[in-house]
Amino acid sequence: MKTPDGAAESKSKAVRVSRVYPARRELVFKAWSSAEHVKNWFTPPGITTPHCEVEMRVGGPFVVCMQMPNGIQHWTRGSFVEVTPPERLVIDMGATDAAGRVLFRAYTEVTFSEVVGGTKLEVVQTYTLLVPEAEMMIAGAPQGWAGTLDNLGAEIKRMQ
Repeated sequence: MKTPDGAAESKSKAVRVSRVYPARRELVFKAWSSAEHVKNWFTPPGITTPHCEVEMRVGGPFVVCMQMPNGIQHWTRGSFVEVTPPERLVIDMGATDAAGRVLFRAYTEVTFSEVVGGTKLEVVQTYTLLVPEAEMMIAGAPQGWAGTLDNLGAEIKRMQ
């Protein structure tokens, strides 16, 4: 398959991460619901979020600017494909470079399940590599998600 600019697409395997949070499912779901919350957790530790736009509705934007300690910004721009409160979210995102070129797509499926002791959050993110230079970014996704989910836990505590 080719991208609009003629580059070849290649699929990468899906990254699967999960965590159990000692909180009600509605609260964990709410942490994904607005820029106010997402900007506090949707990056690994040490990275800031100077811009975030979230409208949790089908077709609504999900935009996050991740700023590295050296000032370099990485943008993720996408939209909600599915919103089923408080059970499931699907977001189709693309990571872009400074010029706005999409480096890879990340189709993100999030499920929220009630379990003993709280809520189990499961994230499955399937990547479509568009630019070979972005392969290292995808390779670091499991580690990035681990830190991001730690931050989500801190945000859930703050929200309680």
